[in-house]
Amino acid sequence: MSRADFNKVLVLDQDPDFLNQLSQGFSNEPYELLLATTVEQGLRLLGETRPALLVVDYSLQPALQATLRENSRTALPPILVTLQGHDPDEEAVLAAFERGADDLACKPMSVAWLKTRFRIWLSRSGHCRKPS
Repeated sequence: MSRADFNKVLVLDQDPDFLNQLSQGFSNEPYELLLATTVEQGLRLLGETRPALLVVDYSLQPALQATLRENSRTALPPILVTLQGHDPDEEAVLAAFERGADDLACKPMSVAWLKTRFRIWLSRSGHCRKPS
């Protein structure tokens, strides 16, 4: 993994408003957001770079993880799965973790909240300073 990849975060989500919120909110942050709206785009970006964190919408997680499982040579970064609503169904939460999620976040969420989650995950992997 090149040093430039340490602060890359791949976000896979079909919601253009969410992606726009992230693009604007992270414009002055030390993260390079790689945005994808389809599993195919996400897989292409994963093939081109090694992001330090993967953020994926719950609805896209099954297709992404099934494809990634077929290629077991791919080392995956931590996966933060986003679910819709503040009180997600327990089955959805359990399914997300069963499919390989390392963490969950409920939409809508503030950019400040996401920035903190990113810093935590990237600092755990040694890619970013711990939040002060």
